[in-house]
Amino acid sequence: MTGSRRALAILVVVLVVALGSWALVANTRSPAPTTTTTRPPVTTTTAPPSTAVWPLGRSGYTDPVAVARAFALRYLAMPTVVTGAYRAGDSRSGEVEVRPSDRAPVTTVLVRQLSGASTWSVLGSVGQDLTIASPPSLSVVRSPLTVTGTSTAFEGVANLELRADGVSAPIASAVVHGGSMGVVGPFRGVLHFTRPSARAGALILFTRSAKDGSVMVASVMRVWY
Repeated sequence: MTGSRRALAILVVVLVVALGSWALVANTRSPAPTTTTTRPPVTTTTAPPSTAVWPLGRSGYTDPVAVARAFALRYLAMPTVVTGAYRAGDSRSGEVEVRPSDRAPVTTVLVRQLSGASTWSVLGSVGQDLTIASPPSLSVVRSPLTVTGTSTAFEGVANLELRADGVSAPIASAVVHGGSMGVVGPFRGVLHFTRPSARAGALILFTRSAKDGSVMVASVMRVWY
C-alpha cells in the first residue's frame, strides 16, 4: 500500500471512531426539560341574596317613613298604619315605628340605604313584646325548624310564618302559645316545610287583633335557605 492510500485509510478510521463517540455521548445526554402549565381550576361564585326583606330588587322609596309604611301595609297586611318619625342610627340606617292604631302595640321597622343605593329598604322589624330568640337573624334554616322566643297576646296565642322571597303565601305556619294579657312568656314552635327555590326569605312572629283578626304587631327577620 502506498503512503497516500495508507494515510486515507487512517483518516477514515479516525472519522468512524469520532462519529461513534459523538453518537454515544448524544444518546446518554439528559433529555431537554419540558415545561408544563398548570391552570387553576375554574370556579364560579354567586352573590349572596340581599339582606333586605322588602321590597325585593331595587327599592323606589326615597323616604324612610314611606318605605316603613308601605312595608306595614303591603308585607304585614296591617289594615291601616300610623307612623312615627324616622330615627337615624347612622348615616344610612335607622328605624320607624308603625302601628295599626294609636293604642296598638308598636312595630319598629328597621330601614337602611343599602350599599350603592340612595333609596330605602326594610331589613326587618321588632314587635313590642315579641322576641325571636332562635334561630338568629340571617341563619340558614332547614326543616324541621324550631323557633323559640317570648311573646304576649290575647289568650296567649301568637303566630309564626316562614316566607320565601317572591311568594306572598307562607311556606309554613304555626300557632304558638306564650304569655297573655300583657304578661310576657316563653313560646316554642316547630315549622315543617319543603325547601323553596328562593335562596332567602323571612321568619315572622306576629299577633292578630281579637276584633277582626288583622295583624297587630310583628317581628320579622331575614333567613337563608
